[in-house]
Amino acid sequence: MAIGPRGLERLHAAGLYDPTADDAEQQRQLLEELVRSGFSVDEIAAIHRLGPLALRLFDRIVRPGPRSSTAEVAARMGLPLATVQRVWRAWGFPDAGVDEACWTEGDLDALELVRSVTAILGSDPAFHVARTMGMALSRMAEAEVALVRSQLEAPLRARGVAGASILAQYRAVIEAFLPAVLKAMAAVHRHHVMQVAARYTAHALTPSASNVLDLVVGFADLTGSTALVQRLDLTDLDRAIRRFEEETTDRIVRAGATLAKHLGDGVMFVAEVSEEACRLALDLVAAFAGGEGGLSVRVGLAAGRVAALRGDFLGPAVHQAARIVAVAAPETVVASDGVRGRCARAGAFAFEPLGPQRLHGFDESVELYRVRAG
Repeated sequence: MAIGPRGLERLHAAGLYDPTADDAEQQRQLLEELVRSGFSVDEIAAIHRLGPLALRLFDRIVRPGPRSSTAEVAARMGLPLATVQRVWRAWGFPDAGVDEACWTEGDLDALELVRSVTAILGSDPAFHVARTMGMALSRMAEAEVALVRSQLEAPLRARGVAGASILAQYRAVIEAFLPAVLKAMAAVHRHHVMQVAARYTAHALTPSASNVLDLVVGFADLTGSTALVQRLDLTDLDRAIRRFEEETTDRIVRAGATLAKHLGDGVMFVAEVSEEACRLALDLVAAFAGGEGGLSVRVGLAAGRVAALRGDFLGPAVHQAARIVAVAAPETVVASDGVRGRCARAGAFAFEPLGPQRLHGFDESVELYRVRAG
């Protein structure tokens, strides 16, 4: 549906259309597409944020194909309605009306995966897979959208570019990069499967229902992060946290350890060998020594059996390491006696006794040691 001259003038006055821009024709076509999708010119002009327009325009690009309701999916797949709704929630999506057409053909493929896992392993492992997938992909989507908003839309807005031109840039990014992102995700996932499998082959205990591993757990925390938040504006704070995440990620991966998760102003990692964990911990502290930009790091280490479940690590050693880092002084590495006892090479590290320490949540005092290079 074509937009007449008066409509284009209305959109120009609202800052959504620039007839003098090089992409004016592309802008007009995009605005006419919005009209065909159900918006009136007045509705488009009255929307002060691009979000609602972007959602209407790009929903079919991001999630192509026909749509089915939850009730239709349940009948088509031969599954109880409650099961289909539970999978939807496990993926991280809010409940939709049973007659709301929100499922694509791709969603049905993902649902078939859950059903296949259920047939082989049972329903609990299947929902575990669904939740893990949902959490991982939700975080990735959050990062992708935030990146495009901050690095694409914000600079264009600062230059006074028309809203329709910004939407056209969004479309170009989505059409160019979304297929590539999906292929890259598949490739990287395959690499991680093999890497984790190799780690289990080399160091795992006998398989068990709780998937128990014997590991050294480490937590590296930024010290003074509360003061950092109060002192820096959001841009500088983002820069500081980004540097922390980049440095810790690179050093953990290079050391052959496993990055378990980032925690804002902290990071958790696991390693199979005590010497590797100690060497990595000292490297992390040294990377931020001197407090450049107000950043410094402390690390707590504990050793023991943990359960590797739902993409996370659970167990007393995890809690102990988290409590140890909380009592460590800035720019130090503090380890439990279990970590010290696992260091097979005498003299590789010096363990300075700190005496028995009371850790929050633990009934008994724990012998702790400051770790230094030997």
